[in-house]
Amino acid sequence: MSAQPVLAVEHVSHDYIVKRRRQRILRDVHFTVEAGRTLAIVGESGAGKSTLSRLIAGLERPAEGRVRVDGAPPGLRFGATSPVQIVFQQPTEALNRFISVGASVREPLRHLPRRRRSARVAELLDQLGIPASRAGDRPRAFSGGQLQRIVLARALAAEPRLLLCDEPTSALDVSVQAQIVNLLLALQERSGFACVLVTHDLGVAKVLAHDVLVLRGGEVVEHVSAERFFAAPQAPYSRQLLETTAAQMLQRPRAAGRLS
Repeated sequence: MSAQPVLAVEHVSHDYIVKRRRQRILRDVHFTVEAGRTLAIVGESGAGKSTLSRLIAGLERPAEGRVRVDGAPPGLRFGATSPVQIVFQQPTEALNRFISVGASVREPLRHLPRRRRSARVAELLDQLGIPASRAGDRPRAFSGGQLQRIVLARALAAEPRLLLCDEPTSALDVSVQAQIVNLLLALQERSGFACVLVTHDLGVAKVLAHDVLVLRGGEVVEHVSAERFFAAPQAPYSRQLLETTAAQMLQRPRAAGRLS
């Protein structure tokens, strides 16, 4: 018997009220993600990627179907740390600018003795390439790339089963994007978490993802391995996305690292 997937999205549909009319945003979306694997969710603006992210994070409940993380519905529970941790597009908005970065990373560690918390914060920051001596600094003292590393440190402090990355590199310059992508690869190999990558950047998806799910108008038009998607996509819309990305990549400055 195969192991239970970390994430199961089971025939999910969802609606919003737009100008007093009910509008279907997602239609019968169905997929799973196993431990140690990354699924890239791609598609144009308005495809339903953000709505699906909110359902996976437990910030909303689907109108139809269900979302399960390790067999249970996701969501915030009093006194418990969520098994789903989110890395947002804008790291400056993900951290409290009034407290030190060490205090932000320490937040999910309330269950540990105080002395152990400090040691764990130092360990996490060091693991993400931030000197532990800077734990007392506030976010304004760091660059965008450093802040995204700190956001990752805080997410990993919770020992998540699922890391939800919502455009984690789009606010960074290309050379820093490569660093963050390589870091995510190393972290997943070390910790074995499942990952959902929501992105419009197929260059990032090609490096990070094991599988690709293409959304258009709230519907899944293709869900295949990343190798198959980038070699021979079946849906015309998928081929259109790849053609558009190829044209954009020709205009992009080359970066250091695997994303170059």
